[in-house]
Amino acid sequence: MLQRKCLHESLAVSNIALMFIAVWTLVSPSILLAQTQDQAQKVRLGAKLAELRRKHDVPAMAVAVVNKQGLVEAECSGDRKRGQSDKVELTDRFAIASNTKSMTATLAAVLVEAGKIDWTTSIGEVWPAATDDHIHPQLKAATLDDLLSHQSGLPANISDSSAQEWPSFFREEIAPALERRRMLRIVLPKPPTNPRGQFLYSNLGYAVAAAMLETRAGESYESLMKKHVLGPLQMQSADFRSLESAKRLTPPMLWGHQADGTPIDPRLPGAENPTVYASCGTIHVSIEDYAKYARWHLAGQPTPVLKTRDAFDHLHKPLVDSAPGEQYACGWICAQTPLGPGWNHAGSNTNSFALIWIVPESDFAAVVCTNSGQPQSFAACNDMMNHLFTTHAPDAGKVTPERLVGRYQLAPTFIFDVSYKNGRMMVGITNQPTQEVFADSPTKWSYRSVDATLEFHLRSKGSAYALTLHQNGAAQRAKRIRD
Repeated sequence: MLQRKCLHESLAVSNIALMFIAVWTLVSPSILLAQTQDQAQKVRLGAKLAELRRKHDVPAMAVAVVNKQGLVEAECSGDRKRGQSDKVELTDRFAIASNTKSMTATLAAVLVEAGKIDWTTSIGEVWPAATDDHIHPQLKAATLDDLLSHQSGLPANISDSSAQEWPSFFREEIAPALERRRMLRIVLPKPPTNPRGQFLYSNLGYAVAAAMLETRAGESYESLMKKHVLGPLQMQSADFRSLESAKRLTPPMLWGHQADGTPIDPRLPGAENPTVYASCGTIHVSIEDYAKYARWHLAGQPTPVLKTRDAFDHLHKPLVDSAPGEQYACGWICAQTPLGPGWNHAGSNTNSFALIWIVPESDFAAVVCTNSGQPQSFAACNDMMNHLFTTHAPDAGKVTPERLVGRYQLAPTFIFDVSYKNGRMMVGITNQPTQEVFADSPTKWSYRSVDATLEFHLRSKGSAYALTLHQNGAAQRAKRIRD
């Protein structure tokens, strides 16, 4: 009996094994096809990256694309140091410079949720004992939101406030939090250079914001960032560059390159901004870890960094006009793209360049970095991003009138009914006669009887998801509703 039982179990295992083999035989071609397609996609991305790197003559570039589910693709090309055959790898840490600003704003959101500070907390409220000799009266009212959206009135940099003191920060003789305290004593007694509420891009404003956060939290900015942002997002490679950490670097190392293309040793002062500017920033991170940060913003869920939707949404809320067609939120530039409304930022420490774009409505985000501060670095990264936009939006620019047809609700009793027949675009409005509109562009159509224009909003594919009525200087958006 025992022998028969063992034989039965052996046959059962054999049958399971045969079933597994049969299933594998059935599914393996599709798996292999997917693997082949993924490999071909990676090859195409690598080839394009190499092409643009050579075209713009930058030493190395890295790129990563994500959707809400995770990493879609990542690739790198080039050399860690110009003139040497030392190939860059995906694990190399690129400087993202001012792209750190949105991370600083994210940390601010964490502390707002914790009740340590508020978006409307002012400089004067953080340091209430400070006299007018310590903080200029016109700066006391500037809020955390003002600082994070570059409308506090502070100048662009410490050097604008004190050209004599700025070089001393590169020596990094005291802890970063103490460097920021020293910075406050230098810059806050002086009058603002701009009226509060007027946009002026300011690294200094972010340094002051970091000092406010660490004062209210009772912990250094760097420690808070690692604990509340970098850690939860599992960005293990991310760290703040300092002279102390730079001195411990050993080859192989990613070198930065100055405006004239000359390599600069990452262990030297001047290869990166000083620690007082950590929040502006001085983060170095691998391209795939940086993509984790992009994916978190893209996914639109507060966790694991935040708890509430209000705090998450505040980070992306436009607060001030920053350029034609652009608005600045908390560390993000808000602008339209072929894929829909997006958030972006660029960063340079003068020896590197980084670019990030996030477009939630098309489930697309990408980061591109190069280890060069040459003038063409922006063009190299921007061309790569444009290529990604085209790749992920093959129908962008192919706007047919049929894609605009539908019903759009401005208010419960105000609905646009858009139809297209016999070459004519007709728009009916609740309780109003239907009228024809005429194309100014594929997405903008105007009335002839009244001074009003309808602007349709589209993703890369499919029907328009909204329209905006432009009339009498006002813009009102109506969302597409189901028929």
